[in-house]
Amino acid sequence: MKKGTMKEKQTSKYKGFYTAIGISILMIGAACVYAYQVTMETNQTLENELSQTAEETQPTTNFIAEIYDAVTTTQPEYNAVAKVKTDVPVETTTEAVEETEPQEEPEPEPEETEEVIYSHMLMIPVDGEVAQPFSDGELVKSLTTGTWQTHNGVDILAEQGVPVRAMDNGTVVEVVNDPLWGICVSVDHENGIVSRYCNLSPNVGIQEGDTVESGQTLGTVGDSADIESKMESHLHFEVTKGGDYIDPYAYVQHG
Repeated sequence: MKKGTMKEKQTSKYKGFYTAIGISILMIGAACVYAYQVTMETNQTLENELSQTAEETQPTTNFIAEIYDAVTTTQPEYNAVAKVKTDVPVETTTEAVEETEPQEEPEPEPEETEEVIYSHMLMIPVDGEVAQPFSDGELVKSLTTGTWQTHNGVDILAEQGVPVRAMDNGTVVEVVNDPLWGICVSVDHENGIVSRYCNLSPNVGIQEGDTVESGQTLGTVGDSADIESKMESHLHFEVTKGGDYIDPYAYVQHG
């Protein structure tokens, strides 16, 4: 009985040992399977990420490839141009430069200005010294009246009886005996220019409507202008342009 019992105990002991070994092997196998599955899932995840990254970067790669193809395709054209320029003789290049030099632009022609051209010379009505100039709107003291007033003409010293000439061609528009300026003759020269000759003597040889020429005698110097009676013998000479008084001397000398 004792031998059988000990043998059974040994057999039970070995069974427990092998059972433990079997369980350990199963656990190791399970651990290996689990590790394999985790590894496969990790590899699949990495593979998917790499595939997605490749798809996202493909347009950029294609774009770079297209630029490269364009450059390599057009390069021969640039090389051909460079070759042609290199093969051009020096003399031909010089002629081309000379032909492209800027030409001098012609000077612009002066603009035409409207001006009155006289076929004759304007005349000073009498020769003499200017005793009283044109005041150009400024007030001057009258030697005769003692008042301050504008002097709208020029007073030219001349002896009584000296012929008074028309300054330009024109038509006589007025012959009057003015209460202040005495006997006066006005001549229209067109273009808005009218000349007036005052302080004349009564023996005027023309009348209204007569056509006169430059330098033609209109009358003679007198003493009929009461407003300037205290002055020396003279001709009072006025010129208007468009109805405005202007300097008679400046017009005759520069008209």
